[in-house]
Amino acid sequence: MNTEIKVKFWGVRGSIPIPGVKTTKYGGNTSCVEVRLPDCLFIFDAGTGIRELGNQLCAEGKKVKAHIFLSHFHWDHIQGLPFFKPAYMKGNEIIIYGMGLQGERLEHIISNQMESVYFPVRLQSLQAQIKFKKLWEGNYVINGVKVDTLYINHPGRAMGYVISYKNKKICYFTDNEIVPIPLWTDETSQYEYKQDLAEKMLQLIDRADLLIHDAQYTYQEYQNKVGWGHSSIPEVLSLALQGGVKKLVLFHHDPESFDEHIDSHINSCRELIGDEYDIECFAAQEGMEIYL
Repeated sequence: MNTEIKVKFWGVRGSIPIPGVKTTKYGGNTSCVEVRLPDCLFIFDAGTGIRELGNQLCAEGKKVKAHIFLSHFHWDHIQGLPFFKPAYMKGNEIIIYGMGLQGERLEHIISNQMESVYFPVRLQSLQAQIKFKKLWEGNYVINGVKVDTLYINHPGRAMGYVISYKNKKICYFTDNEIVPIPLWTDETSQYEYKQDLAEKMLQLIDRADLLIHDAQYTYQEYQNKVGWGHSSIPEVLSLALQGGVKKLVLFHHDPESFDEHIDSHINSCRELIGDEYDIECFAAQEGMEIYL
């Protein structure tokens, strides 16, 4: 039996889709990552990139059973769901997972963007069997795959995912702001939260085969974006090195980061890594596939 895992990037952009000649290399669709396991299909986030993934799944001519894990509910992570073609086909099964929020039903959060004032087709009109499952911070077994979840640092909160299959570990942490922890602070509770989150992340990513992490800003850009819920590239690289990660993918590119900017970012990372560290570093690119 084939035990190989395929990871494919269908949307790599943050905040808003960016089409045009300046993004032809890395792509302009918002977040969507396919993880194809031997016995199941996991999809992380449903930004505009999920439309092309849906078209590909339909072209394969098989019934689709998809597990879709949402990091959070900001537009750039759910706006592709109404255009996911398998959802319109009877016989397909789609399970949508998202973090539990007090007083909010997951299906209502998703269906709100398909109300008639925004979209011509209601969620209830889709022909596929669609289920919704809330997740909290902890660990689960989903379709025989171990899934660890962690609340991460983003306005309104977001959720990171770690999947373990056989001897492979894949980590997906988008929309997470890695904040350097000072030696002291007047805000003791914030200090404790940041310290606790950093320790939990390092435990989860420990020696991961693949870490996909939000790396929206350069160090200089981040100075004007503190608290926006996204990370600077040097902090992401530092996290990956501390965690002994084998492959790092810089993800959730800023709308103002065009192809030449991202080329520069990844070249800078590789220069910092040099020959001293045993880690591969890539910038997420639409259509890029990684096999584990």
